[in-house]
Amino acid sequence: MTTESACLPPTPQQVCVAIYEHRHGADIRVFTDAERATRWRTALAKDWWRNAFDEPPPPDDVIGEEYFERMLERDEFFSMQVCEIEGGLPASNEPTPPRDP
Repeated sequence: MTTESACLPPTPQQVCVAIYEHRHGADIRVFTDAERATRWRTALAKDWWRNAFDEPPPPDDVIGEEYFERMLERDEFFSMQVCEIEGGLPASNEPTPPRDP
């Protein structure tokens, strides 16, 4: 290993944070990519569809989006956010002071 390569910053890594908010609280999971988070959304929709609606569930490729679109009025939400993993030390160890209102 050369000293030049040892000085390069690490390649940023990304994860997908998925949040499922429902009447009992929230479930938060971190996935290696958005595709896996979307599969979780699909699985949730398939599991709960019959409890929420009388009609048969739509196909797997649309059930997640449709379920959570319809559940908005019942305060049930699903969101995903791609985030970069921060591996470095913070600029300061001091806590951030609160802002004045």
